[in-house]
Amino acid sequence: MKLILGALIVLLLLMQYEFWFSDGGMKTVWKMQKDISTQTQKNAALDKRNQILIAEIKDLQSGNAAIEARARDDLGMVKKGEVYYQIVKK
Repeated sequence: MKLILGALIVLLLLMQYEFWFSDGGMKTVWKMQKDISTQTQKNAALDKRNQILIAEIKDLQSGNAAIEARARDDLGMVKKGEVYYQIVKK
């Protein structure tokens, strides 16, 4: 009887070891949960960036004011009769 009980305890310990530390065990589950959390954060950042880009596209499609502002900022566009002053910070 003691031999059977001892064998069952050893078998139980081996199964517990497999459950907690094997490649398909809890160690893998914890790593996957961490990976999912990291990917979720990356996805949220990319979603926020996409929303900004969508808003910018809609703004550019809706009128000339956004296009003009972009041309002024990025390309230095100046209208006829305007004087452009550039302030250089020291």
